[in-house]
Order: sequence, then structure tokens, then C-alpha cells
Amino acid sequence: EFRPGAYAACCSNIELGHHVVIRPGTMLFAGYPDGPGKITIEDDAMIGSGVHIYVSNHRYDELNVPIIDQGHYLAEPVTLKKGCWIGANAIILPGVTIGENSVIGAGSVVTKSIPAGVLAAGNPAKVIRKIDKGNGASDAE
Repeated sequence: EFRPGAYAACCSNIELGHHVVIRPGTMLFAGYPDGPGKITIEDDAMIGSGVHIYVSNHRYDELNVPIIDQGHYLAEPVTLKKGCWIGANAIILPGVTIGENSVIGAGSVVTKSIPAGVLAAGNPAKVIRKIDKGNGASDAE
């Protein structure tokens, strides 16, 4: 389900699995049509409202050139593995993989890959704990 108000750029670089929910206000930015960036969202993934996913970033390493004129760094793929849940207003940056059945807390900024079966949150997102039977409930809400 791609809910009204969600936005995707460079759709040919986005791959969605089965039983995926993308809530309103989410923005998937998969780079440029001729670039290597790709967003892969595997089966049973949930993406909360207002989530942003990026595969590239502006260059900013030349002090004598305005950032707007520097172009972009090479795009890196983003992968959301099966069964993960991305809480509302999280930001997923280039090159990140979210592990199978992991949860990203609302408002988190994910700068590095997250392993399977954990709760990660914060800015930058860090693993808070493993997800075990019976613990969890409202952590990412």
C-alpha cells in the first residue's frame, strides 16, 4: 500500500516486495534515473508517516565552490529487509541496510546499517536492545 501523500522519485530505482505499507508524508528518493542508487523494500515491511529515505547526498568538500554547484556523491543503495518497521519521521541515509524484523524508533536518523532483530533509535541511531518475545509493544510509535 502506497498511501496518499507519500512521494517517490526515480521510481525505476525502487523495488517493493509484497505486503509493504508506506504511510503518508513518506519520501523515497532513489537518486537519478542514470545513477546507481536503488531502494529495495522487502516483503512485510512497514514505513511510518513522514519517513525519508535517500540514496545520495550533496557534495560539500570544496570550500571555494558553493555547495549548490558541487553536485552529489555517488549514490549508495538502501535496503529495508523483510519484516522491518521504520517509525514515523525517521531518516534513512545512503548505504544503509535495516536488518530483518528490526525496528527503527520514530524520529531516528540512521547513518549506518542496523542488524536483524533489534530496536535502534536516536540521532544517530544506535542499537538499543535485541527484540525478544514479549518485549517491544510501543517502542517505535
